[in-house]
This record gives sequence, structure tokens and C-alpha cells, in this order.
Amino acid sequence: MTPVRNTVMALAALALAGCGDPALADDDAMPAASERGTFALVIAHDDGAFRRGANSFVVRATDRAGRPASVVGVAARMPGHDHGLTPPRIDCADGACRVSDLVLAMPGRWEITLALALPGERDDALLAPVLR
Repeated sequence: MTPVRNTVMALAALALAGCGDPALADDDAMPAASERGTFALVIAHDDGAFRRGANSFVVRATDRAGRPASVVGVAARMPGHDHGLTPPRIDCADGACRVSDLVLAMPGRWEITLALALPGERDDALLAPVLR
């Protein structure tokens, strides 16, 4: 093959590989830690997984010393779309935060950012569920 044809073939293979969203292989891409590793995370869904419509789940986030962090904000967006969402309700008690009424209106890949905080520490966690 000529160098130009090799280049074209390689670019075509890369383009085709990029067409499949790797997150589609997972129903829920759930992190075990926040983005900078400040907090360990355990997330439990009321219904077992994210779904279209209203979602509720419990977040337990702790720092390295085992101190519980609070969820101080939740934002959700679909990459490539500009959907405005009503902020969900967040209730924290006894080391756990319940996020209620997070409405995910359509199928596809979502990015849900949890803002986590303790006095003097703050970090975000990105959840990337794919709704069918």
C-alpha cells in the first residue's frame, strides 16, 4: 500500500473505533473515588441503576480518615445537548446523603457531577450512566 493509502486506512480505523461510546458497555459507570481521590464513594440506587425519569440514590463519601463528606450539589447534563434540569433534593444525615428526584428525561449518556465537601476539603465525582 502507498503511504497515503496507509494513512487513510489508519484514520478510517480510528474514526470507526471512536463511533462506539465505550460507556455503552456499562449501564452505570460508577467511580469508587472522587476525581482527585479525596473521597471514597459508595453509591446505592433505590432501583438498582439509573433509569429514565425520576431517580433516587444514596451516596456515602468518606475521606482517608473515615470522616463522612456531604453532597453539596448535583448537576446533570447530556454531552452534546443543552437540557436544563431541576436540581434534585439532597438530604444528608448519619454519614449518608440521599439524592432524590434527579430526573433524567431521555436515553443516552449522561454526566452527573456530585459536589462533595468536608470542612477544608472539596472534590467532585463524575458518574456517567448510559440510559437505554
